[in-house]
Amino acid sequence: MNKDNTFGKKLQQIRKAKGLTQEKLAELAGVHEKHISKLELGTYKPSFDTLNKVLTALDLKIDEVGLNLEKVSVNDNPFYIKSVQILNSATEQELEFYYSLLKAGQKGLDIFKD
Repeated sequence: MNKDNTFGKKLQQIRKAKGLTQEKLAELAGVHEKHISKLELGTYKPSFDTLNKVLTALDLKIDEVGLNLEKVSVNDNPFYIKSVQILNSATEQELEFYYSLLKAGQKGLDIFKD
């Protein structure tokens, strides 16, 4: 087990408190059962997509599972960290708005492709 595995330990506690097996959580999240095991052991760091699926399946937010967004190792850029914080607390309507902005920006970038 990873020494600094606060997230994995908390995830396991929450899963068990909700009466879920690793297999059932994996099924609800749409990920492989081994992902849940490796997350709980701290041997696997989830992608944002996997993390989002697991948190959605548990009806949780990032800060409720012991993740400190100030220590995000994927990208130390403060704008990235702030973006994740904003999206994590956004309402469904706000997420739709942000998505529409991203899609519009993507279309604008398409004109620069060869």
